[in-house]
Amino acid sequence: MDRIVDIHNHIIFDVDDGPDSLETSMEMMRQAVEKKVTDIVATPHQFEQDLLDHVRRQEKVRGNFEKLKAEVKKEGLPLQLHLGAEIFFTTQVVNAPEIPFLTVNNEKKYALIEFSMNWQPEGYKEAFYELIQNGCTPILAHPERYGYFWDIAEDILDLVKMGTLLQINAGSLLGYMGSPALFISEMLLAEGLAHVLASDAHRARRAIGFNITRAADEYRGRYPWVDKLISENPLRIVQGEPLEINDEACDRFDKKLRFKQWRRFYFRHDILGLGRKTRLNRKKRHL
Repeated sequence: MDRIVDIHNHIIFDVDDGPDSLETSMEMMRQAVEKKVTDIVATPHQFEQDLLDHVRRQEKVRGNFEKLKAEVKKEGLPLQLHLGAEIFFTTQVVNAPEIPFLTVNNEKKYALIEFSMNWQPEGYKEAFYELIQNGCTPILAHPERYGYFWDIAEDILDLVKMGTLLQINAGSLLGYMGSPALFISEMLLAEGLAHVLASDAHRARRAIGFNITRAADEYRGRYPWVDKLISENPLRIVQGEPLEINDEACDRFDKKLRFKQWRRFYFRHDILGLGRKTRLNRKKRHL
């Protein structure tokens, strides 16, 4: 792989729950280089108030982003930095293409959108459809982390059939987000329903840092197509090129079977505690 591309992370200092200083951002940049990442799309959180009052917000985001780029260049790090956003879903997301740099590289082709972790949003199918009709492809961030995933599983398949891409977190595959996220992220990868693997990095710590290559290394033997999720697919997104989706994966998906497997997995890991010691040891080693 010539390029390893991370399209979801929080590297811009003092704009969200990511790094609080330029030096902390630079620690993340050095870690990214160490982990062989070549391209990073910075995706600071954007909430509804940021969309409604975007001028002041984007001035700060872009100003700090340019400072980070200058420091990366000064230090000679081999990184290409791009700017995008992680937009918290409300029906206002349909306006994302009109706001500077809420889409990847401001090309109005791709928008990374997250749902609430704890409660199911409303109107997302209609909003995603409108974005797609206007030429902007939604990328649903870390669906495996939503506590109500199984309640909207069919809707997620419908979104994919519309043209939505699904992005899973490396930390979920590595077990840092809990057993439900671990099971669902691997399930989406195995079923061919994951289109991008990203870090969602917030700090230069192994659990919440640039860990996409480590996750790919761990899963490559079982799912060799994982390399496509950290290289070819995200590179197409950065370049504003179309990305083909396999609708057959949606048609093959057996929710009833997978839900039974998830319940069994959850019972073994979270009720019986099997695997808990391994997770705790991993956390001690990598935090």
